[in-house]
Amino acid sequence: MQGYNRPPYILASTSRRPSLRILFSQVQNYLSRHERAVTVQGGVTHLFLRIIADRLQQLETQTGYPKALFFVVLSTILTGVLTLIGGAKLLVDLVGFLYPAYMSFKSMDGGSIDDTQWLTYWVVFSFLNIFESLFAFVVNLIPFYFWIKIAMVIWMWHPNTHGAQTIYQQGLRPLLVPYMDAVGGKSSKKSE
Repeated sequence: MQGYNRPPYILASTSRRPSLRILFSQVQNYLSRHERAVTVQGGVTHLFLRIIADRLQQLETQTGYPKALFFVVLSTILTGVLTLIGGAKLLVDLVGFLYPAYMSFKSMDGGSIDDTQWLTYWVVFSFLNIFESLFAFVVNLIPFYFWIKIAMVIWMWHPNTHGAQTIYQQGLRPLLVPYMDAVGGKSSKKSE
C-alpha cells in the first residue's frame, strides 16, 4: 500500500510515549488542583486526602518521578488486587457503597447534606441491584458491564450530577406512584 497516508489521529494514537505523558500530566494537574482544595477545606475525608497527597509528594521528592506516576500505578495495583479478590462485582459494590454510606451517616448525624439525595440514592441503588440479580443472564451478555455500572453508580451519587434523583423522577416514580396510591394511600408528593 504505497502512497497511503495515515490520518494524523492514527499516527498520534500509535505512539505510546506521548499518550502516557499526556495522561500523567493530566493526572498531575488534577492532583495539584485537588491538593490546593484539600488544604482549604477541613474534615476527615480531607485529612485522609491530605495524608495521601503528602505521601505522594514525598515519593516524588525521594525518587524524582512524578507523583502522577505513583498515583496511576497504585490505583492500577489496587484495582487489580480487588478484582482478583472479589471480581468486578466487588469493585462496583465498593464504589456504590463506601462513599454513599459515609455521606448517609454524615447526613443522619445532622450535617448540612440533604437527606433526600441519599434516600433516593439507596432506593435506586437497591432497585438496580435487584434488577441485576433477576436478569443476570442478560447482564452476562453485556461486554464491560461492571465498568459501565461503576460509571453509572458514580454518576448516581456524585454531588454535581444527582443521577439517582434523575432515575427516580423519570423512571421509578412514574412506575411506583400508582401502586403506592392503591396500596398505602396517597404519596406525599403530587404525581406529575
